Amino acid sequence: MKQLEQSGRCRLVSVGDLAQAGVIEIRRGNEIGSQFYGTGDVPFVRTTDIVNWEIKMDPVKAVAEEVYEQYRRMQDVRENDILFVNDGTFLIGRTAMVTRLDARIVIQSHLKKIRVLKPEQLSPFYLFYLLNSNIVQEQIAVKTFTQATLSTIGRRLLDIVLPISNDRAEVERIAEQVRQIIEQKTVLRERCVQLVQASV
Repeated sequence: MKQLEQSGRCRLVSVGDLAQAGVIEIRRGNEIGSQFYGTGDVPFVRTTDIVNWEIKMDPVKAVAEEVYEQYRRMQDVRENDILFVNDGTFLIGRTAMVTRLDARIVIQSHLKKIRVLKPEQLSPFYLFYLLNSNIVQEQIAVKTFTQATLSTIGRRLLDIVLPISNDRAEVERIAEQVRQIIEQKTVLRERCVQLVQASV
């Protein structure tokens, strides 16, 4: 990290600094109780549902519309929000980008929702790339600790340092690549859903 900064290629900014400056906002999900599982068709997204940059839908854990309405305003999940696994052995640091297919969900308390409030200063797609970069994932592994019986990064997420490139063209290129990947994944999911819905 120091070598990157000294090279002039990057500036080092912590997640906490971004939150304090109002560039990003971080919120936690909620626990709803297993008694609501399977009561409807609104996905309840848990840590194990964050896979390969996507939200894996598990209809077994879907909840009723009333449960969704109870948490909808509180959680306020929107397209381009980033879901970050904050607790859970071997899963901490996994991320998924909320797409147009995912806005109607309820998220578990072990997930944090990160929203870029000032995209003119930091693209959500570039932030997503940074959170998944090797140098950031290594920090996450080091800062993870066990609290009672649960592994967590807790508030140490705020201490994670992001190496933001000083090359504006590079930032835009990477952000666009990530945006295209997310869009392609979304289109493929849409096609899968449409295919199944059209089946006999």
